[in-house]
Amino acid sequence: MTVPRELARVLTLRDLVLIVVGTTIGSGIFTVPGAVLRQSGGDLGVALVVWVVGSVLALLGALTFGELGAMLPDAGGSYVYVREAFGSLPAFLLGWALFLAINTGSTATLAVAFANYLGELVPLPPAAHDFAAVAMIAAVAAVNIRGVRHAASVQNWSTGLKVAAILALAAAGFALGDGFHGTGTRAFITPLSLALLSAAGVALLGVLWAYEGWQNVTNSAGEARDPQRTFARGIGLGTAALVAIYLTANAGYVAALGAAGVAATDRVAADVVRTLFGSDAARVVTLVILVSIFSAAKGSRSQVRACTSRWRAMGCSSGRSPTCIPGSVRRPSRSL
Repeated sequence: MTVPRELARVLTLRDLVLIVVGTTIGSGIFTVPGAVLRQSGGDLGVALVVWVVGSVLALLGALTFGELGAMLPDAGGSYVYVREAFGSLPAFLLGWALFLAINTGSTATLAVAFANYLGELVPLPPAAHDFAAVAMIAAVAAVNIRGVRHAASVQNWSTGLKVAAILALAAAGFALGDGFHGTGTRAFITPLSLALLSAAGVALLGVLWAYEGWQNVTNSAGEARDPQRTFARGIGLGTAALVAIYLTANAGYVAALGAAGVAATDRVAADVVRTLFGSDAARVVTLVILVSIFSAAKGSRSQVRACTSRWRAMGCSSGRSPTCIPGSVRRPSRSL
């Protein structure tokens, strides 16, 4: 019996852009800037170069994956690309690696982070902490099972909320802070040396981690409307929006705390709110981070659905998945 391979194509250009943004913004932009500035020797100019280099790398990767997604607009993302480029066996191994370790491990990491931040709002005993992590995964699964259109709507709203919060925080830093005029502010005065280049390379790892996730939208190429026109534009515009959001957020952090203040903390967003509005308001940042983590899990690490269950669906239709669930090709939620 021939199994239909085509999924319902319901994702618009706006959906694709917001998936890119939502899956990428997790907790990184709230924590990484301090470490990047420390590794850059406290020099704002060096830190800016590191963020720009990371942004350029992310854009180049997005353009590459956008072209691949337009050429091969099928469900499965990197599984499809590896299959077409290198054959069935490498794609088979990649699919199972994603299923058993890569995507599942990422989801577990986000779930633990969610429970940790939730514990800052309400005290959680160990059993409740574990339950909160499992409950977040269950909530992500439930949203995805409702269907692609419903899941995309949740993704769009949660992404809009956290982007608005980040930009509002940056605007407050510019309006109320005076960090750029501090005595400790330095830019492009650190002598070029091998040690500086090495430290900047370490800082770049943090920037790339903050950008990690944009590529997961490729798993939804099989559900994009008119993918030859919309997919490359969606991933390109989404990544460009991320670059603008991240650079604006970093500038706002420095405006609020100064370079020394940003370099001294690993929870820069919370410290910005605490400095500008008081300690009670800092709890709002925790709520934003919770929404951000859930959105990232729903969008990219829920690509455990998008890449695992869709890969299972693709494997079923091509005979490469040893256990197939009836109907999982057109409805990957059954595989989930």
